[in-house]
Amino acid sequence: MSQPGPSVPLTRPVGGRWYFVVTIATVGLLSAVPFWHAWVTLRRPSVRRSAVVYSVLGAALVVLASTIPRDPEGQPIGDGATALNGVLAVTALGVVIAACVQLRPLRRDVFGGPGQSRTASDRVMAGALASRARRDEAREIAGRDPVLARDLGIGRPDLGRGYDDGGLVDVNSAPAEVIERVCMIDRSHALAIVAAREARGGYFTVDEVPVYVHLPAHSAGQVQERGITL
Repeated sequence: MSQPGPSVPLTRPVGGRWYFVVTIATVGLLSAVPFWHAWVTLRRPSVRRSAVVYSVLGAALVVLASTIPRDPEGQPIGDGATALNGVLAVTALGVVIAACVQLRPLRRDVFGGPGQSRTASDRVMAGALASRARRDEAREIAGRDPVLARDLGIGRPDLGRGYDDGGLVDVNSAPAEVIERVCMIDRSHALAIVAAREARGGYFTVDEVPVYVHLPAHSAGQVQERGITL
């Protein structure tokens, strides 16, 4: 009979309960605060979108509450005000519930959770996989709509457009120092890529780069992983 393996201790969340405290205690008015904190930590576009949405919802709750006439004791005045007050209460409850549901997995990602080992290696692996997924998404955008890709600054981190493409570089337009930095290759190899680009008038595909530029295997792999042609 096989012996049971060693037990693995479960790691408890080290923090993050304040996400729910802030959301519930402010009746949804400050529900965006935990999302902004999570975005600063995780830098996920989806988390930023949620933070913007809950910021708008919080502002809308404030505006709605300010439009309800109340007596000195804080009670709504008139049937219309009572109805608006009911709408406000239901809306605020919906915001609180929706925010708490979305914050539960975010809290695990930011602070760790039961059964998870949030070691440095785990975080590095998760970050690398997330960046690869963003690169794939950016390549799909570039394939469908090159003009939009250029407007977003895909492959041109030096332009500072703000779109996170996961670490791509346009080998047809980026300066040598940007190719060097993004692809993590030697400066001489980046300069050779730019020189061949200018001599040929550009590359049709990234796969052409190691054909026309002599690169070590590792550098060629890096260029094919992070390069794009627009």
